[in-house]
Amino acid sequence: MPRTERTRQERVERVLLTVRANSEGLTEAEVAEMLGLERRSVNNYLRDLEYTGQVYRESGLWLPVRSSQMCLRPLDLSPEQAMTLYLATRMFVKQTDKRIEAAETALYKLAEGLTADIGLGEEIRQAARELAERPGDESYSCVFSVVVQSYLYRRAVEITYAPRGPRPFQTTLYPYLLEPSAIGYTTYVIGHSSLQNAVRTYKLERIQRASLTREEYQIPPDFPGLDILRHSWSIILGEELVEVILRFHPSVVDRVNETRWHPSEQKWPDPERPGWLRWSAQIADTTDMVPWIRGWGADVEVLAPQELRDALVGESRRLAEMYGWTTHRAPTGGSLQDGLEQTFHDYFGDG
Repeated sequence: MPRTERTRQERVERVLLTVRANSEGLTEAEVAEMLGLERRSVNNYLRDLEYTGQVYRESGLWLPVRSSQMCLRPLDLSPEQAMTLYLATRMFVKQTDKRIEAAETALYKLAEGLTADIGLGEEIRQAARELAERPGDESYSCVFSVVVQSYLYRRAVEITYAPRGPRPFQTTLYPYLLEPSAIGYTTYVIGHSSLQNAVRTYKLERIQRASLTREEYQIPPDFPGLDILRHSWSIILGEELVEVILRFHPSVVDRVNETRWHPSEQKWPDPERPGWLRWSAQIADTTDMVPWIRGWGADVEVLAPQELRDALVGESRRLAEMYGWTTHRAPTGGSLQDGLEQTFHDYFGDG
């Protein structure tokens, strides 16, 4: 290792030890004076330590993160187990639309660990390079880092959140769970909000600012963990369950049967239309389910709840008007599919 690099590492370590020895916090100037270093250099060292999750800043003071360094024990993996890690990395990269350098580094480390015995290292490195091609967002990277540290080190985090519509607000958040979502290529944090004094879900992209506090917390023993999402379609929570019933066209029945879409789902042959399939599930909130239903186009019909069916009927009419079709209300007792088929016939004729 070159001497200059070794010297820098030694200085970073001294800065860390100094901050750890002063649990009440030190200013940047105080650290520089105590170690006889230039303040600009100390600022760089502290930022490096902040990025790696070893110190954090609050009200102008630098404080130590009370947690031992995280490291994985040596893993003895079968080929199938190693492939599981590779598939997990691919899924992460696919659902991430922004560059996260900490994630890139983690993938390179994982690749190095898997290269020796199982030939998956290069594929994981490729996944890291693919992640590096995502557009950078320094604000998001900072929020991501702080929220992750808050969750791992059990420190409350002050956030400024910008919901859709209302003005931004501030709250102290105690994270209980982080959950990715393929819908919108995003990650959510679920935790107790001081503002509402209740568990809330926040989208990381909508957090404008985040800063760790000194306040420690514990996740309540009655928090259900991942089971809190058991009746969610993706991420949205709800107090009451609603039964969603869909009817699928014969042309997509095999595709519907290939996948288990929700833990509560049930499937059975449609009693009214031979060859069609009925599908039902108990869903806490249908908001993030709608894009999935839309994706099936005219090959699916919403039978229940009525509110969801009405919303899709209205959307279908707006689409028809946008593309210059003449819309018809389905006859009494008829289905949405009947109405769409009639519209198609009127517009194109028998050809």
